Amino acid sequence: MLFNEAIHMHVGYYENNHDLEGIFLKILNDDVWCLFYNDEKYELKVSKKASYPFLKDFGYLVKVYSVSEREFTEERANALFKRFLCELV
Repeated sequence: MLFNEAIHMHVGYYENNHDLEGIFLKILNDDVWCLFYNDEKYELKVSKKASYPFLKDFGYLVKVYSVSEREFTEERANALFKRFLCELV
């Protein structure tokens, strides 16, 4: 997978005394976004870590979404991140 280094989006969840962050990287020349979450920094941990590729400096590749760049807003990205976090609980 090659990522477009110029296009990424930081996401966060700060409700209920949480301070959790992830990052979406966009696949080069495609409307695909990959969510990375590095659980070494946070209390919510990824189960079955061997199932997920790990990218140094970004964390585990935990989800892949097909969304056009125009439709991939900060609001939508944060909602997808929150949905992923709910799956961890």
